Amino acid sequence: MNISNPSYKRNSVLIAAALFFLFSFILYFITQPAVPDPFNYFIYLADALLSGRLHLLDTPFYFEELIIQDGLSYTIYPPMPALLLVPFVALWGLSFSQVFASIIFGSVNVSLVFLLMRSLTESLQKQIWMTLLFGFGTIHWYTSTIGSVWYFAHIVSLFFLLLAIIETFGQRRVFLIGLLLGASYWSRIPTVLTLPFFIVMLSDLWLPVSRTDSLIKRVKLKPLLLLALGVGVFVLLNFLYNYLRFGSPFDVAYSMHTVSEAKAKVSPWFDQGLFSLSYMRHHLYTFLLQPPAFIETWPYIVPSKAGLSVLITTPAFIFAFAAGIRNRLALACWLAVIPPALLIFSKSGTGWTQFGYRYALDFYPFLLLLTFKGIPQELKWYHKLLIILGILVNLWGVLFINRLELYELY
Repeated sequence: MNISNPSYKRNSVLIAAALFFLFSFILYFITQPAVPDPFNYFIYLADALLSGRLHLLDTPFYFEELIIQDGLSYTIYPPMPALLLVPFVALWGLSFSQVFASIIFGSVNVSLVFLLMRSLTESLQKQIWMTLLFGFGTIHWYTSTIGSVWYFAHIVSLFFLLLAIIETFGQRRVFLIGLLLGASYWSRIPTVLTLPFFIVMLSDLWLPVSRTDSLIKRVKLKPLLLLALGVGVFVLLNFLYNYLRFGSPFDVAYSMHTVSEAKAKVSPWFDQGLFSLSYMRHHLYTFLLQPPAFIETWPYIVPSKAGLSVLITTPAFIFAFAAGIRNRLALACWLAVIPPALLIFSKSGTGWTQFGYRYALDFYPFLLLLTFKGIPQELKWYHKLLIILGILVNLWGVLFINRLELYELY
């Protein structure tokens, strides 16, 4: 057998990706909560879309994050996850498990990370270790097993964002990249702010090197316009989606739900409105410093659903700082991390309930790329050690919360 044959290599890659999917699916499936999360808003929205409606019918009494407009109930969330569920709901109805869908797409995400690593390095060792880091050494594991409306939105957003990044390092079809980023945005609004990554990484298409032409003459608008057009399709769809529901093209659902006089009285998280710089200290504490909960009885240390520092859940992310900023990939990644982080850190609420800091999933692919850049081709023992520590921490979190129900709420 000729192992240098391109078709053989392609088949080997696909088999490896399939094995990562299978392993992830089995592990995610057996570590899901014993009692499935009941907040399956997207199942009801998919059912509505199948019937040509935007409003939900016969929702459970515990669906509190609904907007009542003219007597009709609407979700506050972007609809892309529900659109993906439409074929499944068409076949199995409201009984289809949103948790199962989350596990499926979460497992696909792990395979996508492997394919991404394949496009970045020839080192099989690094490909495997970086895939293990993402799939089992980050909160992506826990998030995939929950399947609630908030968590499933993260998983679907990551699915499209990873596809956009893979395309950026692959065939580089600019319009398609824009569409994929737009689809991610229609799952989690903040991910649209990762657009600078794609602009920088595609800069050789719209700003080619030339020793004779001036800067203005070098700029080629077509790639930028195609990228903007791809994203713009979903921005316009979101405008239409909101206008048909609330008479405004903007995302007013969140403010309609959270910034009300009643909520401001019962929660300090809303006393400064939906966004405020005063919230940033809470987010930064949860993201960087939040410890686990300490209790007086065995096992003494348990997860806190208030959150957990990223330095504990994924200590290998510390190598992201070794990537520097003087190369195009690192610069592009930092430009994709900082804008959504600033928006998220100024939002009311830190993501409770959660394991880790779930909002950071909006820029996790770029932290992963920075970590990849900061780790050499041949991993040292301490690189592997921190990745293994992250896997153990995430195993601890998943088992304690999902299977043993040992955790503190705050």
